[in-house]
Amino acid sequence: MKKASIIAIVLTLVLSLMMAGVASAEENAIPLETPSSDNLLENPYEDELDASQAEAEAAEWMSATQAAPEDVMYTIDDFAVTEGLPDNWVNILLLGTDVKYTNNYGRTDSMIMMSINLATKEAKLTSFMRDIWVPMSNQKSAKLNSACVVGGPQMTMRTINECFGLNLQYYALVNLSSMADIIDILGGLDLDVTEAEMKALNKGLFDLSSMSGMEKLGEYGNGVHLNGNQAVAFALIRKIDSDYKRTQRQRYVLTQIAERLQQENAGTIVGVVLKLLENVETNMNMTQLMTIAAAGLQMDMDSIQQFRVPADNTFQSGTYDGVWCIKLDFNANKQQLHKFIYG
Repeated sequence: MKKASIIAIVLTLVLSLMMAGVASAEENAIPLETPSSDNLLENPYEDELDASQAEAEAAEWMSATQAAPEDVMYTIDDFAVTEGLPDNWVNILLLGTDVKYTNNYGRTDSMIMMSINLATKEAKLTSFMRDIWVPMSNQKSAKLNSACVVGGPQMTMRTINECFGLNLQYYALVNLSSMADIIDILGGLDLDVTEAEMKALNKGLFDLSSMSGMEKLGEYGNGVHLNGNQAVAFALIRKIDSDYKRTQRQRYVLTQIAERLQQENAGTIVGVVLKLLENVETNMNMTQLMTIAAAGLQMDMDSIQQFRVPADNTFQSGTYDGVWCIKLDFNANKQQLHKFIYG
C-alpha cells in the first residue's frame, strides 16, 4: 500500500476519534456558567479582525520584542514542559484557524487538548477559551488565541504549559476553511437552521469552496440542505448570541460530518482525508499517528469526557484597559485541570 494511502487511513481514524469525541462529550460536558453582565463568556464589543489587522498585530508584537520572526518561533526544546507528570496520559493540542499567511500564522479560535491513555484506551477533551488573558514568554500579556500569530503552534503550547503546568509537545493545526471542500465532497449537510442563523450566515458568507460558490441560503427550519460555504458560515456565526453558542454550532457541524463519514464508502473517505492532508500541519510522525489510531479503534466513544478552561467560578471577564478578555485564577484552573486529566 502506498504511503499516502496509509496516511489517509490513519488520519481518517484520528479524525473519526476527534469528531466522535466532540459529539459524545457534549453529554458529559461540565456545564457552562450562565453569562451575566459581570461575567461574560462572549465579547459584546469585539468585531472580528480581518487578515490585515491580524498581520499588523503580529508585526507590532515582533517590533516590541525587537526580534526577527525566526527568533520568536520556538523549537521543541523551548516548550517549557512540566516534568514529573504521570506518563500514562499523552496530551496533544488540536488547533483550528481560518487563516494562514505566507510567513506567519493566524489566530487559533479553536484550541482543544486531547488527552489519551494508551493503556486503558481512554480519552479526554479540554477546551481553552480563546479570550483568556495570558502572560507570554516575553512578559507581554495578550489573548491566548494570539499566541499562534506571534510564535506559531509552538508558542501556543509553551504558553499553555507555563500557565497550567502541562507537558504539551505535540500538536495538529487544521485550517478550518478546508471544511467547506470536505462538506462539498460529502454532498453537503442537512442542518437545523433558525431564521436568525439563516440571516447571519448569509451576511457572513464567503467563498471557500469552488465546488459550491456563493449561493445564499433561502430557507430555514429542520433538515435544511447547506453546501460547503454555507455550512462553514453557519459554524462561524457568533454575533447573534455568544461565543459559547458558536462552539456549539461548530460541534454540531463536526457531528454531522462524522455521521456522514460513517455512511460513506472508502473512496469518499480517502478523498476527504487527502483534502485534510493539504490543510493539516503536525509535528507527530507516522508511528505516533498509527499508535493513536490503534488506541482510537478500541475506545468507548460514549465514555469520553470534556472539560473547559476557565472552569466555573474561577474567572472574571470584561473590558480591562480597553481590551475585552477573560482573566482567571491560574492556580485554581491548574488544580482542576490536573484533577480532571490525572484524577
